[in-house]
Amino acid sequence: MSQALTRMASATLLVLAVSGVHAQRLLDPGAPVASYSQSYLSGALAQWEYSFPAATNPLLDTTGAATASGDQGKYFFLAASLSDAPVVRNVTVRSDQTLVFSPISILYWADAVMDTEAKMRADAIKVLGTVTNLTVTVDGADALLPVGVSSTQAFRQSGPLFPFTLVRDNVTGYAPGVFPALTEGFTFAMAPLAAGNHTLRFTALMNSDYGFTLAQDITYNISAVPEPSTWASLALGLVAIGARALRRRDLSQA
Repeated sequence: MSQALTRMASATLLVLAVSGVHAQRLLDPGAPVASYSQSYLSGALAQWEYSFPAATNPLLDTTGAATASGDQGKYFFLAASLSDAPVVRNVTVRSDQTLVFSPISILYWADAVMDTEAKMRADAIKVLGTVTNLTVTVDGADALLPVGVSSTQAFRQSGPLFPFTLVRDNVTGYAPGVFPALTEGFTFAMAPLAAGNHTLRFTALMNSDYGFTLAQDITYNISAVPEPSTWASLALGLVAIGARALRRRDLSQA
């Protein structure tokens, strides 16, 4: 029985290890994630990215030390960066979590002067300018686009107006407070990864109408672990198979 269980466990782990070689699919930009629109999540992601003081902010993370805070339950936020330099981070997610990330997104908020939403949107669009080199790869292969979508440019999202909270010692240098804000940029939602180790990389190059650029080249080394119920089902399956193998051996020796 022990040998049968060992062989079965090894085979199962092998399946889990190689399952990530299949091309990964991006969700349609209009598809909901945990009942939320992706345009809404673009703002929620921005709020999450700026909800930490500079010392622990995921936008400044160069190793993955701050990635655990991205766990939002049914989905997982992966932060972009405030730097043009390539970044490599390590993160652990569950194999049932949708991954949500914005390679380039402008968070625009009104501080001293109350702008109208229309003016805020127009300014955010000018800041964003033109975005090129917008790529998403998983394990070295381009992520599959949804049926009917021909380009990553289709993932442009205009986040709704929301109350944006700045904490103390934030990365912007502004005083803490709550401000009307919105987002304009590109947000992706990716179907959950199969259990195992994966490499997700996303890139973008923003050429602002105001004459500056921002490049993003971010790699996440992802360990996708099965949800607890999956492990429990697997364990029960192994025990059942082992018991059947033992029963067959007993009958053959009878």
